[in-house]
Amino acid sequence: MTGKRIRYAVLVAMVAMTALCGCSKYKQIRPVSAELESIVPGGFRSVSATLAVEIDNPAGQVRLSEIEGIVSRSGKVFGRVAVDPFILEARSLEKYRLNAVLSLDGDVTLIDVMSLLKGKAVEEITVDLHAKVSLKGGASKRVALEDLPLKELYELVRQ
Repeated sequence: MTGKRIRYAVLVAMVAMTALCGCSKYKQIRPVSAELESIVPGGFRSVSATLAVEIDNPAGQVRLSEIEGIVSRSGKVFGRVAVDPFILEARSLEKYRLNAVLSLDGDVTLIDVMSLLKGKAVEEITVDLHAKVSLKGGASKRVALEDLPLKELYELVRQ
C-alpha cells in the first residue's frame, strides 16, 4: 500500500469511528416517565391532550418536528395525531410538556375514544408515528415508528 492510500484508509477509519461513536448515544435517548396532564375535547371530531414526558437524553441537542401519526384499531384507521415540535436539551434528564391533537376519522366519536381507553379494546390499537429529527449541527432525518401498541404507551402514561 502506498503512503497516500494508507493515509486515506486511516482517515476513512477515523471518520467512521467518530460517526459510529457519536451516533450511539442518540440511540440511548429514552422516555423515563409520562403523565397525562389534560384532555380537552375539541368539538365532536378531535381531542387535545397535554403530556408531561420525562426524557433521558445522554446525547446532544435534538429537535423533533413534523410529528404526525396514524392511530389504528385492528387495521382500520381510527384517527390522526399531531404533536407540537419540541427540542430535547443536550445531556439532560428533563420533563417536557407535549401538546397533541387527535383528529377522529369517519364514524369514530369521542364516546368511542373514551370507551376504548377504559376497556380491553386498547389492546387492539396501534400507532404509526413519523417525525423529522434534526441535530444541532444541522443534519436531519425523517424517522418512523410503526405498529406501536397503544397499550404500551398507555402503561407508560399510567406509571
